[in-house]
Amino acid sequence: MPPDPYLTLTAITKAFTPGHPVLDNVTVAFRRGEIHAILGENGAGKSTLLNILFGMYQPDMGGILLEGREVIHRSPADAIANRIGMVHQHFKLVPTFTVAENLRLAAPPAIRPSLARNADIARLADSFGLSIDPKAIVSTLPLSLQQRVEILKALINKAELVLFDEPTTILNPAEIAAFYKVLRQIAAAGRAVVVVTHHLNEVVDHAQHASVIRRGKLISSGPVAGRAREDFVRDMVGHEVDLSAALDGTGEAPGAVRLSLQNVSVAATPSSSGLRDTSLTLRAGEVVGIAGVEGNGQRELFELVAGALTPDSGTVEAGRSHADGRPRVGLVPEDRHQEGLVLDLPIAVNLLLNKIDEAPYARAGRLNHAAITARAEEMRAASDVRSRNVHVTPRILSGGNQQKIVLARAMNEDADIIAVYQPTRGLDVAASEEILRRLRDAANGGRAVLFISSNLDEIMRISDRIIIFYAGRAVGEVNGRASREEIGALMTGGAAH
Repeated sequence: MPPDPYLTLTAITKAFTPGHPVLDNVTVAFRRGEIHAILGENGAGKSTLLNILFGMYQPDMGGILLEGREVIHRSPADAIANRIGMVHQHFKLVPTFTVAENLRLAAPPAIRPSLARNADIARLADSFGLSIDPKAIVSTLPLSLQQRVEILKALINKAELVLFDEPTTILNPAEIAAFYKVLRQIAAAGRAVVVVTHHLNEVVDHAQHASVIRRGKLISSGPVAGRAREDFVRDMVGHEVDLSAALDGTGEAPGAVRLSLQNVSVAATPSSSGLRDTSLTLRAGEVVGIAGVEGNGQRELFELVAGALTPDSGTVEAGRSHADGRPRVGLVPEDRHQEGLVLDLPIAVNLLLNKIDEAPYARAGRLNHAAITARAEEMRAASDVRSRNVHVTPRILSGGNQQKIVLARAMNEDADIIAVYQPTRGLDVAASEEILRRLRDAANGGRAVLFISSNLDEIMRISDRIIIFYAGRAVGEVNGRASREEIGALMTGGAAH
């Protein structure tokens, strides 16, 4: 018989717009010693559930039972006082402060004296298996270490229930494995752990309990043992989805060269090997996937193709002549918030950002709002961006809908090439499938697609050719029918079998 719940959310209902509940009568329980995964499509209500629990929102109906007694969280301070901590998808750190300063700032007054020395903080971090330099400036740390600081903020407040909202979106595979090792340690110490995630392999491999929310309603909640990925997908989207089916091309031979990199080199940085004497050709009608452990030159490759970086040596040549001598490239960058969107401008402007000063969207230096709205509405409908209209801002949309805006703009370019970097990161199964399908359609329609991702399954499904990068070099090329073992060996510096 399972232990009594540490905390239960009972019959939670929340609507931000009258008559359209984000959560509808959801009851879910969390137990000590468990990693409990919350699954659902983008916009299903998962983050809202966590934010209610942490006191950032208040439910319209329902309540919270903590060890059987009713509690009310009017603010995060109430949740923290009840020993609940939360690691947000977008970190709540002061980037110019050191690790130690951020932790002292977050600690309650009674605990601060015990954190007076950096050595105290280092010792505490080591005790949780979260070693980190207390003197490091947060902005200089990689995202995986910034996340450690967020976890430590929760633990120094003696949190007994720790909430994680999309925690692995910013991590590479090795970092994900290390992250879940930490979560297992936290749960093994008798705490309850809740993780909102889209990554089904993580749930099957690491969680003991999983709950699925679809359009605000709880669809299922129970032990993970004995359930397959396909079961969770069906609960999330309401129908079967084959996550292994290849996204095939037309079967025709690749067309004309759209871009050629010859013997290109870019200097290494502290976080990347750069590029070393790398050659690559992109042709019309094909998807070229780039596989490799993060930091092996992928960002430099994307920036070269985007025209944002000049090589230290070698050449980048467009296969089609344009007036400015540059290829036409539609871009889906790695970070949609920092690089892909202007979050506080309307969807309409974001969809047409690269054409906003051209006719018919601008006349005599003034925006033609009627033309912008009409075209943006067409693009929104074609890309299935789910919003009330094109005048709201992307900031209020789910990650999947934000990414659809970025991709729609890239597709709207007069582009010979579509270059994407981590295009499905942080997206649910259905949104990811839609992104992959549209990219495959773009290639089948005659464009060259460069697909850079850390998701090897997606690379293998969509790519006509896969080029493996290691230490800044293209060390091998295979087709989409190659085995994971063959690709994995090349990614880690070995030879293909």
